[in-house]
Amino acid sequence: MTDIIGFNNETEAMIWGALFIGAAISIYRVMGTNHSLKQSFFLQASFALIATGKLLFLFGATEWLGGDSWGINLAAFVITAVTYPIYRLSIERFLSCCFVLISILLNILWNDHLGLSKDILFNGFFALQLGAAAFLLINPKVRPGYTPIAQALVISLCASVLFLSSHAEFGYLDDRIIIMPFVVNILLGLALIALIAWASGGRETLKREPILLSVTGAVLLGLLSAPGAILAIGLMIFGYARHERLYTLLGALLLPVFLCLYYYNLDITLMQKSGVLISSGVILLAGKFYLTLKGWDQDPKQLSEREQGNLTCV
Repeated sequence: MTDIIGFNNETEAMIWGALFIGAAISIYRVMGTNHSLKQSFFLQASFALIATGKLLFLFGATEWLGGDSWGINLAAFVITAVTYPIYRLSIERFLSCCFVLISILLNILWNDHLGLSKDILFNGFFALQLGAAAFLLINPKVRPGYTPIAQALVISLCASVLFLSSHAEFGYLDDRIIIMPFVVNILLGLALIALIAWASGGRETLKREPILLSVTGAVLLGLLSAPGAILAIGLMIFGYARHERLYTLLGALLLPVFLCLYYYNLDITLMQKSGVLISSGVILLAGKFYLTLKGWDQDPKQLSEREQGNLTCV
């Protein structure tokens, strides 16, 4: 196979990549939907072919563009945009979109070819992703075929916030002030407030006491510079509101990670960190007691059914 495909010729690699992609699409189109062993075999074969074809195409494009990293992003975007409406396997769509978004993020962080500051590029890219993800996830008119893009945007947002929350490990290229987190905090804080209003039924509900307390908590999280916690809580709220366990689970898994990173990166002594942890625990317990006292910890449906039962007994 290595003698047939010439890796020293970028044009030949791109041609072979296009042929592999064409073969994968052809197999996907004719394999049927009967969920048999034969269909499963052809599905896996087409997935392997399109993955190999895209790698060959990107390899050839990299050589053809002289190894320019932004050129690789452009080639990945083009091949993903071309194959997305034709090859409809969700996992392939998701992985391709993730590759495009993550590669752009890495270029923003570790390359300086555009002549702009990393701060502007990072925050601008984050704002575009956040807006696109909100539109695709909340707009009821969006077709299900765009779900892989929305999921890839969520993963890229998580990766961006993970980098922003891990400056002690990554160092921002040995400079901790290259990317300031306040812009991301503002964006995520506003998005969380909008999400709370949407999940509770609209802007009119913001006047209700429990919703008002939730919005106050979102504002405090933004002031505490905890973008990871805001994003994780937002994912759990969205997953609960839309009955999407995938987002709820992702948020639940990320929340302790981001909280650990937040407390680890606090520039205070261990004794002071202990005081912060104890104070946070006391505040959470007090909040739980207040919710129980008000009856807000119960499911509204169960609460209404219980009230109806009591009325019937009376």
